[in-house]
Amino acid sequence: MNTAPGPRGWPLLGSLPDLARDLPGFWIDLASRHGTVAAFRSGVETCHLVSDPALVGDFFQHDTQSYYKGKHTQRLASVLGEGLALLNGPPWKQRRQLLQPAFDRRPVSHWLDIVTAAFESQVPVWDEAAARGRPVEMVNDMLRLTQAIIVRILFGRSVQHQVTTSILGAVDTLNRNMLRHLLREMVLGGWLNRWPLPSTRRFHAALATLHATIDGLIARQGEGNQDEDALITFLSNARDEQTGARLASAQIRDELINFFLAGQETTAVALAWIIHHLTTQPDWVDRIAAEADLVLSGRAPLIGELSRLTITHRVINESLRLTPPIYGIGRRTSIDVELGGWRIPAESVVIASPYVLHRHPAYWEAPTRFDPNRFSPSHRMSPRPRYTYFPFGGGPRRCPGRHLAMMELLTIIAQLARRYRFHGVPGPRVVPQSGITLRPHPGVLVRLSPR
Repeated sequence: MNTAPGPRGWPLLGSLPDLARDLPGFWIDLASRHGTVAAFRSGVETCHLVSDPALVGDFFQHDTQSYYKGKHTQRLASVLGEGLALLNGPPWKQRRQLLQPAFDRRPVSHWLDIVTAAFESQVPVWDEAAARGRPVEMVNDMLRLTQAIIVRILFGRSVQHQVTTSILGAVDTLNRNMLRHLLREMVLGGWLNRWPLPSTRRFHAALATLHATIDGLIARQGEGNQDEDALITFLSNARDEQTGARLASAQIRDELINFFLAGQETTAVALAWIIHHLTTQPDWVDRIAAEADLVLSGRAPLIGELSRLTITHRVINESLRLTPPIYGIGRRTSIDVELGGWRIPAESVVIASPYVLHRHPAYWEAPTRFDPNRFSPSHRMSPRPRYTYFPFGGGPRRCPGRHLAMMELLTIIAQLARRYRFHGVPGPRVVPQSGITLRPHPGVLVRLSPR
């Protein structure tokens, strides 16, 4: 069995210069030039990009059996601790089974009022900007909005303002320094992260503040101060079905941090991309607004009405296709595996990229064009292979928060389009920038005008 084809790259560096310049673009070119399984070097590490839907399905099917979250992911352990995102094998399976019930559709629906209240609290800011003709930067605004939502989902509707301020301040520092921290972990064994640089001190101080604040909230749970819908309450009361064991306080804290960091960044970036696409599609904004007026009758949505926002859903799906916040899903092989007739040695990195397959010309007509009608009922009559579209991943590790994310996206986009028209602001072209997520760079500046 042969090794997969791919570029030779530079001595020692491999394809690192190309990855640093435009990682998603490099992957697109790699799949185009070298086929369904392509090998490339990132420094001394050999990686394999899989861009065939059937092979991606095989990859997901055997996730947690032939693959695991490897050393690059584990470098986030100083932040994420022993949370679900970093666990492997039986500990991962046990934790996933314990946590999944909290994110099923019915429990998630209980948080809709939190989403609508957070949205309404932001409206006066947008109204003032619209009245003054002042552009708003939607990446930052959506990040603040999703943080306001997730902090109450995790810790309860009545969480005190000073506690919220402490958590959000710490998370903001972590967000701004996370990618730098991760990159430093990859160099010289992470030595730079242990050197007392100003950025390192800020990072560790923020992490200590976050730990102390959450530990205090967990302790108060033990005193009976509980919001029954809060995730902290669910985690405090959850028991393993077989052993009856509960999570330790440190494990509860790690999971809350995992869910906070994942739940605010990816959803905020998804919202910002949707708004960016809609600045060039005023007809679609009007269609969303008309649908929202018809379904919602001028009020906040009820949970049963979200499924009737079919046009809004199409727009969201198309934005997630074209610019998925999670643009690459990587694992390390625990054994030698075979994919598409190519041998992948044990301890190799394997990557499935939603960004690549969502734009693959073999499966999508005019793949770079924004066209929500791809997701209309008439297009579903000719279904594509399953893993041509997977914004929330797949297999046993599929994103547990996907129902919550879709509830947020539908609620916020429908209400935003019902209130405002979106106008782009002249400036640099907005392009995808790879980091922890695929952010719009240099940002999404929008001028709002009231309807």
